[in-house]
Amino acid sequence: MPAKRDPKALIHEVLTKEAAHMSLDEAVTDFPVARINAKPPNLSYSFWHILEHIRIAQWDLLEYVQNPEHTSPGWPEGYWPAPDATTDAAGWKRTIAAIKKDLGRMDRLLADPRVDIFAPVPFANDKSVVRCAFLALDHDAYHLGEFAILRQVMQLWPKKRKP
Repeated sequence: MPAKRDPKALIHEVLTKEAAHMSLDEAVTDFPVARINAKPPNLSYSFWHILEHIRIAQWDLLEYVQNPEHTSPGWPEGYWPAPDATTDAAGWKRTIAAIKKDLGRMDRLLADPRVDIFAPVPFANDKSVVRCAFLALDHDAYHLGEFAILRQVMQLWPKKRKP
């Protein structure tokens, strides 16, 4: 049996290292800016909408366990941009930067020695920090996988990319 590892170190590794799934950077690298607002067939949302949804949900989960005054957005409208909302290259970059920034905030929160990541947070319906972190990571991986598959469906991967 392998030696026990510090759970905070293990969570940090999951947050910061590529593992069995695609990273955000890999999913968005060389994405054609002209297609960020494109909606794949039979969908009401665009590639940017997916990333913005990841950003909003991740931010909400982080605030939920840190800010007793936080009110979560209404579902589903508060977690997705309006169906007709679009962005430009700068907005695309801001969304990606915000996702990364909040992942960094989550990593710092989980690593903070003053935070018992397993303890119920009273103002968060007794949910723990680690539960919300796992939920955010699971949600991110789900939608990044969706993003990658839709990118393939729309033939938006660079020709030089290795599968």
